[in-house]
Amino acid sequence: MIKINLLPTEKRKAERTPLPRFLLIAATAAAFFILLFYTLLVMKWISDKKDDIAAAQRELQGLQPFVQEHDKLLARQTELQNKVREIEGLITRDVEFWRTVNALWEVIHQNQRVWIDDIRILDSKSAPGELRRSDPETKEAVAYGVTMRCHVAGEEVAEMTKFRKALKDNTILQETLTLINFDVDWKVNEEKEKDSSETHSIDFAISMFGLTTPPKRKPPAPPGSSPATVPISAPQGGAK
Repeated sequence: MIKINLLPTEKRKAERTPLPRFLLIAATAAAFFILLFYTLLVMKWISDKKDDIAAAQRELQGLQPFVQEHDKLLARQTELQNKVREIEGLITRDVEFWRTVNALWEVIHQNQRVWIDDIRILDSKSAPGELRRSDPETKEAVAYGVTMRCHVAGEEVAEMTKFRKALKDNTILQETLTLINFDVDWKVNEEKEKDSSETHSIDFAISMFGLTTPPKRKPPAPPGSSPATVPISAPQGGAK
């Protein structure tokens, strides 16, 4: 049977909320406020982290000049270390190196119509590869070398041939740079400089190598006798 309260509203007894329903409402409200507090806390944490990131970026931006200066100092340090190693290498090289340099300079000085465009000193790592590039069939073991790119004014090959012959016949170079390869693919170029008296020039290259086991130096010839020469390998293609 359904009970109906027909009394006026003001005369009715106040109905109490059942305890389980009250607890559910209270738990829901508490969970809402906890979730709201946690959300606000996370938003505050995110805002603080954004501020920290912005501050770190500003600090990093302010350190950029110091970073660039550090990189410059490191590059300078590497450059100085390379120079020190180069100087130490020059100091510790034996007399044969300086004899070779002096002999090359003497030949270059005696052939003043020949201009040296580029000269490279090859060590034990680069010399074998350069030799194989210029002479793929070679079986020689080399320890060092010198490569030169040169040009001579004019169209006549006489000055080029004279320079090649001077290198080949130099007694010191015969001992220290035993293998001599002449680039046969020399070419004649047209000079475009107005102040040049020559209208053409000849470009050519020369590679010289020292053997891993250098030939024994022969004793000096007695006075009055013709100087002996140490045989060297024939140049590729011969001089032109």
